Amino acid sequence: MLLNMKKLLLFHLIAFLSFSINNCFSQNIDSLWSVYNNIKNQDTTRLEALNDIAWSLLYTNPDSTYILGHIELEKARSKRLRKFETSALNTIGASYQVRGNYIMAIDFYQQCLKIRELLKDLKGVASSLANIGSIYININEFEKALEYQQRSLKLAEEMGNEASMASSLNNIGIIYQNLSNYDKALDYNKKSLALYQSLGDKQGVAASYANIGNTYATIGNNEKALEFQIKSNALSKEIGDKFGESTSLSAIGKSYMKQKKFNLALECLNRSNQIAKESEDINSEKEVTEVLYETYKVMGNYTKALTFYERFITLKDSILKDDNQRQIANKELEFQYEKKTAADSVVNAEERKVTHALILAKNAQIEQDNTLKWALYGGVFLLLVFGGLMYNRFRITIKQKNIIEIQKLETEKQKEIIEEKQKEILSSISYAKRLQEAILPPISFIKEHLPDSFFFYKPKDIVAGDFYWLEIDQKNNNAILFAAADCTGHGVPGAMVSVVCSNALNRTINEFGITSPGKILDKVSELVVETFEKSESEVNDGMDISLCNLDRTNNELIWSGANNPLWIIRNKSIIEYKPNKQPIGKVDNPLPFITQTIQLQKNDIIYLFTDGYADQFGGEKGKKYKLSSLQELFLSICHLSMDEQHKEVEKTLSDWKGNIDQVDDILIIGVKI
Repeated sequence: MLLNMKKLLLFHLIAFLSFSINNCFSQNIDSLWSVYNNIKNQDTTRLEALNDIAWSLLYTNPDSTYILGHIELEKARSKRLRKFETSALNTIGASYQVRGNYIMAIDFYQQCLKIRELLKDLKGVASSLANIGSIYININEFEKALEYQQRSLKLAEEMGNEASMASSLNNIGIIYQNLSNYDKALDYNKKSLALYQSLGDKQGVAASYANIGNTYATIGNNEKALEFQIKSNALSKEIGDKFGESTSLSAIGKSYMKQKKFNLALECLNRSNQIAKESEDINSEKEVTEVLYETYKVMGNYTKALTFYERFITLKDSILKDDNQRQIANKELEFQYEKKTAADSVVNAEERKVTHALILAKNAQIEQDNTLKWALYGGVFLLLVFGGLMYNRFRITIKQKNIIEIQKLETEKQKEIIEEKQKEILSSISYAKRLQEAILPPISFIKEHLPDSFFFYKPKDIVAGDFYWLEIDQKNNNAILFAAADCTGHGVPGAMVSVVCSNALNRTINEFGITSPGKILDKVSELVVETFEKSESEVNDGMDISLCNLDRTNNELIWSGANNPLWIIRNKSIIEYKPNKQPIGKVDNPLPFITQTIQLQKNDIIYLFTDGYADQFGGEKGKKYKLSSLQELFLSICHLSMDEQHKEVEKTLSDWKGNIDQVDDILIIGVKI
């Protein structure tokens, strides 16, 4: 009954993450639509009603939930209501998860998590972590699922949020059941049950009863299993949860079957099957028909057993197989058969022509005068030899033609496979780009905290090894941390390293609370080395970075760099600050990164950059642009506004490289004080 356990988890976990889902089931949908359609209501009230409607449809019509989630997302973004934006992203992710599209589900959950972390919404962060953990359960990555659920539980405990604690405890219990640690599974599920009972959450209580019953069933304690499964069924009926009622009846029926109480088993299983059919839930129907097959087989009623087994296989095939692929395969077989039949017909027709010619020659021979008999025999013999040679040549030609046709078909097939693989690779890389863009701070967030600035970012490929980073100083809300980073390589390998390094920066700030640039780089280097040391093969990747902490109140800049310098233009002169000559990552005899404090003046311009711009080949002689030319460029445009500087930087690069391909990722950050 593992699949049923996952269904219970999916239903309960996602439900507790909605905006006000517990009230939603008790409200009339029409009244919610009235609230939403009344334009006199506040935007927040209308969006909350729309969210409740979407969640009420999640398990009966997830397509409608998906559409309503996008409507909510569009309206929330147009009104700049970040809290409701996260609610909509979460709703869309849930609609994908219920429909089994786990890649898109985790994408939207991660978008939601990032915004909630920026908003310091601890309750929302706990919910998003739990949702991501549920995806890992769906794909049987239980160790990863446990990591996310425990992080969610820890946050819930810190907030004292008992509803979130109960759900996380419930889900951790299910994970331990899948890991065959039944003692821990029961311990966590019973803790969850106690919390749900104290909260009066009947749906949560029913889910906990079901999970405890399933654990007892797995370890063979059918009496205990029945006790909790019956309780779960009673509560599900009370609250009108058809899905929970069907699932629990199936579990009860299986327990009765194991006790050889066949009449009771069949009564429960048939009722479960009826509910599943009425709900058009083919997954539940597949599960219960399998148990019906097992029950009738144990009873010795092989006719009935066969009936339900055939139904089980039909449902299983309808879930697992793709009808379109079968149709394509059938068409291919039909095409090959028709082609072979046509080729055989051509060969047969030619053979009949040759045979007919031989018969005519023989008749002519008989009619000739006996005096010419030997001469005619000779002529016929020559004719036969010639005919044989022609026939043999014809057969060779047909064979060669068939070989050429087969090779042509094989070539076309290989071409189609290569094109399809190329599409898959490009699709995967494009999706990777979306994931990488998720680690970059939004332009709106940058402009909010660094209004007089520009970020010139030009990846060499679809994804990049360069990335920019920006965070609020947790110890000084009027200070902003920002950086330009260049990870080893470019393209997909560079992007993968950039995700590791960006995650290390976020952990250093959010988990360890470090805000001094030099100490940040020390900790980031430690985390990156720790991550790559988990690999069985040696990994020496890392990054170069220039990292600033700008205190806007005191006009003070605290800076540290790994291989990448800091330039400040003051009074049309460049002041250069040298970095540590070592990268972030594995280094022999590493030294602590040096932190430098700089007192800024009004109209100072700060420039951070990676090496891509200076290393670009171009010009009349096809040489590198070089750092000296980059300094001259900055000095020539420093009197312009930051937006105009951005345009000049882009135009200069385009003019310089001309038709020469870009050689590396490019990133330049300019900030005016």
